[in-house]
Amino acid sequence: MTDPPAPRSSLLKLLDWSDRDKCLLLSVLLWGYMFFICVWHQVTVHLTEFGRNYVSSQGTAMLNSVVLINLLGWALLLAWGGWLRHENRHSRIYPNVFLSFFSVGFVLLGWVFGLYSPMTGMVLMGSPLVGFILFGFTRVAWNFAFTVCVVLLLAWLSVSGYVEHAIYFARDPVSKQHLSYYWIASTVAFMVPFITSVITLVALLLGRWVYREKQIRDQALHDPLTGLSNRRELFAQLAHELARGRRSGQSLTLCVMDLDHFKRINDSHGHGVGDQVLVQVSEILRACLRETDLIGRIGGEEFVLALPETGAAGAATVLERCRETIASSPVPLESGDFLTVTASFGAVLWLPGHPANHALTDTQLLSRADEALYLAKGAGRNRVMFWSQEEEGAAAFP
Repeated sequence: MTDPPAPRSSLLKLLDWSDRDKCLLLSVLLWGYMFFICVWHQVTVHLTEFGRNYVSSQGTAMLNSVVLINLLGWALLLAWGGWLRHENRHSRIYPNVFLSFFSVGFVLLGWVFGLYSPMTGMVLMGSPLVGFILFGFTRVAWNFAFTVCVVLLLAWLSVSGYVEHAIYFARDPVSKQHLSYYWIASTVAFMVPFITSVITLVALLLGRWVYREKQIRDQALHDPLTGLSNRRELFAQLAHELARGRRSGQSLTLCVMDLDHFKRINDSHGHGVGDQVLVQVSEILRACLRETDLIGRIGGEEFVLALPETGAAGAATVLERCRETIASSPVPLESGDFLTVTASFGAVLWLPGHPANHALTDTQLLSRADEALYLAKGAGRNRVMFWSQEEEGAAAFP
């Protein structure tokens, strides 16, 4: 098994940041966004035909105030978050203040430009989605509910004539009589950062879900120490290979491998060295076998190998190579010494065309391989032995 690929983009780590650091990053971005609106406003009012024809003097003064409030507010939140980070402290109040100020600041901005503008609607719908991803549902839901209530109140006041709608404009820049492409382009420019943020964060969230799902699946199907298939995954793969062998008529060799005197290794050197031995042996098996062969650790020091489309002679060669490599690859110890490890192999050849073998199950095959392993242990260990019909019932071998 190979580990699931780590997330490629460091932005994925944003989802694991603390609320303090998320607020700090967003404060920087929102201050920059407000500065962009400030620059756009000054250029529009003083240098464009649109400013002379569509922007009211009252709206100019109001937007100046709203932008100033936002710039100062985000600067203060940035300073607060920077201080918390410098002191390595966290505050439950800081994220709540951040979210509340975001709601107030953008409601004011929406009121100046018009509550029914595409920009206001996009912010009203996109911001909660970003908030839910970054800060969780409950905290953002309260601020979203508050914002919606304020927007509805301002809309009612606007319709009732108590407050002026879209105070920034002297006349509507997007109507049948007047259509300003400058304002349309400006609206798109205002919306792009939010659309980009929403798409990016949703993509990050989906990527994280896929990554974690793969991790969970791998952990459920593989041995966490060696990375080999566990019993569940190994037997699922073995059942597939047996079914394929019955269709194609190809043989398969199943082998149970057991490390010799492994309990003695754990008792004498500790479980840490025992784990080191298991990892090294698993790496040797991977190197000695083909990619199409199956390897699994089914418990303790016991491994199962399945060699599809492999007869007795070929399997004997492969298993002997595994045995020799394990025996000739001592495990280095912290003391500078080396620990020699050996393994015993019990194998059984499955021939699907043979009447006695065709209906055998994976459990029955494993039982026969176990009998051969017991023979190998009784014959002195560190050897490969195959099950044969004459040796059936050899489990009682001393």
